[in-house]
Amino acid sequence: MIKTMNKPLTYDDIPKMYLFCNHTKCPRRNKCLRFQAAMIVPQSVPHYETININHVAGNEKECSYFSAYTLTTFALGISHILDNVPHKKAMAIQNSLKSLMGKSMYYRIRNKQRRLHPSEQKQIANVFLEHGIKTKINFDEYIEDYDW
Repeated sequence: MIKTMNKPLTYDDIPKMYLFCNHTKCPRRNKCLRFQAAMIVPQSVPHYETININHVAGNEKECSYFSAYTLTTFALGISHILDNVPHKKAMAIQNSLKSLMGKSMYYRIRNKQRRLHPSEQKQIANVFLEHGIKTKINFDEYIEDYDW
């Protein structure tokens, strides 16, 4: 089951060091999270970091700072991904995952203290494939949120 964000984008959602964009003539501004985020900065905020418009002007369609204004499906928790895997393979996969992400990060992810980006979900699926497990991985939870 995917938990979908039911609230509109608010300034409190934006990470502290987020890079904003104020390029009002950019043809992609309505689809860009950086531009949409800049539109909701409250008047009480005296300053924030923004992209130099002159740096991207004329190259808007290939802007390396573009961030899609869409929800992304993040996974949360990996406490049950090894439940249906034979014990010997499960231990090998667990060791591979700890090697891939580090032991501390592995436990943070397993205990739902850190979300998994879709690219990280794919990396985990690839570890399973390397060990001959081809079934779809079901993470503990899925959350839709902006990809800051």
